[in-house]
Amino acid sequence: MKKTLLILILLSVAIIITSCSKAEEITITKYFQAMKVGDTGDKDTMTSMAINPKHIKFDKYEIVSISEPVIEPILLPSLNQNLADVNEKKKNIGLAAQESNDAILDLEDELADARGSAKKRDLKKQIEEAKVSKDELVANFKDIITQKKNLEKQIQFEQMLMKTSAGRSKMPNIEMYKGDSYTSKVDVKITLPTKEIVDYVFILKKYVLKLADKELPRNRLLITEIMTAEEYTKSIEEVTEEPENTEEVTEEPEATENQ
Repeated sequence: MKKTLLILILLSVAIIITSCSKAEEITITKYFQAMKVGDTGDKDTMTSMAINPKHIKFDKYEIVSISEPVIEPILLPSLNQNLADVNEKKKNIGLAAQESNDAILDLEDELADARGSAKKRDLKKQIEEAKVSKDELVANFKDIITQKKNLEKQIQFEQMLMKTSAGRSKMPNIEMYKGDSYTSKVDVKITLPTKEIVDYVFILKKYVLKLADKELPRNRLLITEIMTAEEYTKSIEEVTEEPENTEEVTEEPEATENQ
């Protein structure tokens, strides 16, 4: 009887402790438990919890602080609208480039039939100006293509986060979902095997989604970022800087094919 009573008391204490713990604390604790398994951690568990899982060898850790979650509308609707706008710009610039190229061809035909040096000089000047204008359109077209590819990647990533947080491999008509994202920052002090203490930042996110005003039953936290405090500070400082585009853009308006 006493043993049964003791077990019930311990279970009650465990339930109280768990209920008092923040969801972020529980997630971080489980992730550190997974990292302790073997030499490289429980990769399956780590991968299920973190978007880009990182294994850290440690002696101990301490959760220093957990921020209040930043609540924002989900990004997918605005990303989809931005993509629609970019596609419209791509169409308009492509048509303008085609018209510019047609105008150059007409001017070149006119130059071939022109008589008189003054007329030829005028036509050559018009052709050069038209080519400059077309080159600007082609450059703008390439910029639009880059924007489109970046937006498509963002949309795919956002959809993946939504599905993972909701615990669903498929979400038909995902564009119809509404809701908010909750993003929390967790500061952790990690003592390495060398006894060096390193400050880390874990970024956690979950999606509370609704479909036809009915909230989905599951919205688990995901670890979206694991970085040192130094890396986190640097990322914040760089957030307003325009990233350098190193991706080669090969697609051009159809107008360039007639040259």
